[in-house]
Amino acid sequence: MGAHVADRGAADRGGGLTAPYARVVVDVTQRHLDHAFDYAVPQGWSVAVGQRVRVPFAGRRRTGWIAELVDAPSTDPARVKPIARVDGPVRWFDAAELAALRWVAARWAGALGGVLRLALPPRVAGLDDELAALGPPPVQQPAQRPPCPASAWRPYPASRLLKAAAGRDEPHAAWWRPLPGDDVEAMLADLVNRCLSAGRSALVLAPDPGSPLLALALGVAGTAGADLRPGDDRRRYRAFGRLRAGHARVAVGERGAALTPVPDLGLVVLADEANPAWKEPRSPRVHARDAVLGIAALRGATAVVTGALPSGRLWRLAGERHVATVAAPRQVERERAPLVTVVDPSAQPASRRGRLTAPADRALREAVAAGRAALVVAARRGDGTRLACRRCRARRACPVCDGALGDAVETRAGAGAGAAEAAEAPDAAEAPGAASWSCATCGWEGAPFACPLCGAEDVAPLAAGAGRLARELARAHPAAEVARMEGFDAPGPRARPAIGVCTRGSIVARPDWLADEPAAVTVLPDADAWLARPRLDAAEDALRLWLAIARWSERIVVQTREPTHPAVQALVRADPDGFWRAEEPRRAELRLPPTAAVVLARAPVEQAPAVADRLREAVPEEAQVLGPDPDGATLVKTGDLHGTLRAIEPLQRSWDRDGPRVRLDVDAIDAV
Repeated sequence: MGAHVADRGAADRGGGLTAPYARVVVDVTQRHLDHAFDYAVPQGWSVAVGQRVRVPFAGRRRTGWIAELVDAPSTDPARVKPIARVDGPVRWFDAAELAALRWVAARWAGALGGVLRLALPPRVAGLDDELAALGPPPVQQPAQRPPCPASAWRPYPASRLLKAAAGRDEPHAAWWRPLPGDDVEAMLADLVNRCLSAGRSALVLAPDPGSPLLALALGVAGTAGADLRPGDDRRRYRAFGRLRAGHARVAVGERGAALTPVPDLGLVVLADEANPAWKEPRSPRVHARDAVLGIAALRGATAVVTGALPSGRLWRLAGERHVATVAAPRQVERERAPLVTVVDPSAQPASRRGRLTAPADRALREAVAAGRAALVVAARRGDGTRLACRRCRARRACPVCDGALGDAVETRAGAGAGAAEAAEAPDAAEAPGAASWSCATCGWEGAPFACPLCGAEDVAPLAAGAGRLARELARAHPAAEVARMEGFDAPGPRARPAIGVCTRGSIVARPDWLADEPAAVTVLPDADAWLARPRLDAAEDALRLWLAIARWSERIVVQTREPTHPAVQALVRADPDGFWRAEEPRRAELRLPPTAAVVLARAPVEQAPAVADRLREAVPEEAQVLGPDPDGATLVKTGDLHGTLRAIEPLQRSWDRDGPRVRLDVDAIDAV
């Protein structure tokens, strides 16, 4: 077949006719090729900005998108090659949407071609005729007046947000902190309905494809919904084509949909903004939260992000008034929060195996006696084989990499097929006189040593595993159904009374087995194991989980030897802002987010020292360059992210052209 000539009007040159030349963004990810290339438009063709084309490039045909139409090329016309083919009728973006995607590329030190790969779905050529036949979009009749405020919004200072969603106030960015007991999905769907009533489009994002929010948003949209979740390329391309043609006005999806060019964008909703799933694993490593906030600002749309505890980045944006905080008064938050009991195991010793103190055990017995459901949250899988000081509970750390140490025999077993068995061996790590310890992270192995903090030599498991806890609780509470749950969407108890023993993966969202019933009590027996993880954001991550649990628990019992820890106190007081007020000075001293930004550069180990030296020469004087580490990673801490990225860009172009292969990760919080 010949070239497909677009029939949806002429080019986007202010409404004029098509031009003789087009500037095309070619699907390449190298920074030294990160610019538009001139191509001739064959005579008689009608093309438009945003159309996908095939062009000759470096001896082969490659995919590209028309970024601009011009009357004259920027090079010798005799050297300009013609466009080979137009791929279908869809205009994948317009000039304003392309400008927003260029901003994303610059913000995360990537090439525009790499951002377009993230933003656009795979083309399914067999659907092009169907999309070409859609015709003009239906006429949208705006509502006479926006919906009346839902009663659920009354505890919040949300008037401006509700008006902005309905197009009756200036668009802005907001962080909404929902109260326990609120139907978050229904309230966000209410915002979408207000946006539709104003005649504009909405983009709704959730980290989980099965989120009720996405289903509710599609329900509000009716036939005007566009499901951009992955899994079916035909469905996704059809939804994208209908969205671009104006036949769909509410797009829903996960991280992959965050950069989708949505025409006439009026509202962006992103749930659970601190969820690690929002960070793109491929280059450029875009974070969906910051991307949608920036795109919404550039496109004149209102952006709403949600979460119980803001990420460090969002905390800074809110402090600088780039994002408004929509939260209920402190008194209302405290009234809605569950009762939190903090127990110090050193003052009330736990049993040797079960690790539950008397108050925690009593709370579980009361829940069982009342025929209710209770939860016990175990630490991460494998922490039962890691070692802590029996006296002060400090984690025994590897002298080489600061990783967690375990008995050498168990560590070797855990590296193979017997990991599950090693993790649940009853109190194996408590055996005195272990021959040697080893690190599962770097492989170090050596003789046991005394605690560097208190001098004690005895050790105990860092935490009790889910299997061990479930067995102990089943013996202690024969009247209850005790279920062990590990992994997302794990089935829970079906009868009542019940005790669910779970790890984090099974409670990333409200457990389905609770139905509409809150948990009578949730016990956190190993809070210190969460707080002692060797990560900068360990406390932040633990508190975020605890606050999520607080949304569907009537009572929480926390066992910790650090009752005054900022994360513990933030849970007790239902005060996430208090956590950041205590945490931010520590981060500032270390020059880490939210006070500063970090950029991680990964290079081949043998070339990493040269890469680090070039970074030190290039970045502004205020920036600090650390490394490289044994894996070839160099960390740049900076208070001027934009200036630092501008300084690094020439290096990226050089590395992409001549080597070495260097991968940049902007906002690499998981690396520190």
